[in-house]
Amino acid sequence: MAATRQMGSSGVLGVGRTALVTGASRGIGTLIAREIAKEGGHVVLTGRSTADLQAVSSELAAAGADVSFVAADLTQPGAAERLAGTVERQRGRIDLLVNNAGGDPLREFHSMTIDENLRILQLNLVAPVELSHAVLGGMLRRGRGHIVNISAMAGRVSFPHTEVYAAAKDGVIGFTRVLRSDYRPHGVSASVLILGAIREAGQGQRMLDESGMKASRLMAPAGAVARAVVKAVTKDRAELVIMPGPGRLLRGVMDYFPGLGPAVNRAAGTGTTMQKIIEMRDAKEGVSA
Repeated sequence: MAATRQMGSSGVLGVGRTALVTGASRGIGTLIAREIAKEGGHVVLTGRSTADLQAVSSELAAAGADVSFVAADLTQPGAAERLAGTVERQRGRIDLLVNNAGGDPLREFHSMTIDENLRILQLNLVAPVELSHAVLGGMLRRGRGHIVNISAMAGRVSFPHTEVYAAAKDGVIGFTRVLRSDYRPHGVSASVLILGAIREAGQGQRMLDESGMKASRLMAPAGAVARAVVKAVTKDRAELVIMPGPGRLLRGVMDYFPGLGPAVNRAAGTGTTMQKIIEMRDAKEGVSA
C-alpha cells in the first residue's frame, strides 16, 4: 500500500512513524488501520482475537501496508500498560494512538450485574485513559504525538438501554478536551471523534441486521470514521462529529433540550425496536429473564 501523502502537519503520520490502533481486528477499527496505512507509516493492530488480527494484518500487508499486530484484552488489569510497553520495545516509539476499541452488549441496566456494567466502563473509558497515560511519557520526551479517541452521541440522544455506555462515551469527550488543553503546548495533541449511527460496520450495522431495518439517511458510512481519524490528526482538529447533513446539529441541540432525545426515540419506536433486539440476543445466548 503505497503512501499517498507525506507526514501530516502534526508529524505523527508517514514514513518512520508508528500508529497503534485498538479494536482493529474487525469493523471500523480495520478501516481506520487501512486509512492510516495509506499515509506510509507502520500500523500496529490490537484486539483480543489473535486469529482475527492475523487475518487483518495479512490482508493489509498484501495491499502493501507496513503492519504488525499484538493481541491484548484491554478489559484485563495491566493490559494497557503491557501493550504500550510491548509496542514501544518492538517499534521504539508510538507516535499516534487511536483508542477505537469499545462496545455495548445492549441489555437492560438492571438485568446486568454491576460487574458486567463495570466491564463496559472499563472497555469504553478506563482502557482509553490507561493507554493514553501509558504512551504519553514517550510522546512528551520526543515532543510529538497525537491521541485520537472514538466517542459517540449515545449520551446526548438518550439511546435506550445504554446507561453505562453513554456515561463512558461522554467521559471520553471530557477526558480528551482536558488532555488536549494540558499537553498540546508540549507537542502532544488529542482529538475526539463523536460518532452518530454508523452503517456498514460496527454496532450500528449489527443492530440493522438484527432488526431487519434499513439504514437511514442519518447514518454515516463506516469509511467516514476512518477518513475522519486522518483528518483529525493532519488538521489537528479538537472534535469531529461523524453524522451526515442535519444530523450534526443534534449535538448542540441535545445540550439545550435534553428531553428531545427521549421524545424522538419514542416517536421513532426506538425503545420497542431495542427491546426486541435485547430479547433476540437473550434468547440466542440463553439468558433467562
